[in-house]
Formats: sequence, structure tokens, C-alpha cells
Amino acid sequence: MDDEALERAWTEIVEHWDDQARHERFVALGDALDRLPEIARRYRAVKEANDARGEVATHCLDAITRRALSRMSSTPRQAPPTRSRLEWIAFGVSVALGAAALWQVLRAM
Repeated sequence: MDDEALERAWTEIVEHWDDQARHERFVALGDALDRLPEIARRYRAVKEANDARGEVATHCLDAITRRALSRMSSTPRQAPPTRSRLEWIAFGVSVALGAAALWQVLRAM
């Protein structure tokens, strides 16, 4: 269904290219459907075709970039996972056993 809605909206955009409101709604739809890369590809193809529509496509690509950057900055960063006390104890025991084994090997020589 999302693909159909996106395809219908793109068809309308192509038919009514000079309608800026349609472009804004299309970019908002792509953002809502989490499909910004796909709609950026569509606008980039129009821009690279050296068509008279390139200026509008450039403007829309800028809008897509702003939305994507806004999304990235609003996404909370997760703290790196911390080691539990049990993991540190297990690590310490492993190091101690390894050192004891090395000591025994060296002593036997």
C-alpha cells in the first residue's frame, strides 16, 4: 500500500510539476513512510536529466536533505553498553587463571 501511495503521488507530481504544494506533500509523505532515500533518487534522476525541471528538483532535494538531517539530530544517542559487575569478576578470574597457567609453564622449564 505504501508503494502504491508513493507511486500515485509521484505520478501526480510529474503531471503537475509546477505545483510546489504537491512537492511539499510528497516530501512529507516520503518522510512519514520513511522513504526519503527513494524520493531523493527520483528527484535526483530528474535533476540529472538536465530538464527544465532541474531547478525544482534541486529545491526538493534540499528539502529532503533538511528533513533527513533533522531526523538524525532528533534521534537520541544510545550510551555504549557498560559491563556488569559479574562480567568484570569473570574477566578478572580469567586473567588470574591465565597468569597462573603461564607461571606454571614457565616454572616447569
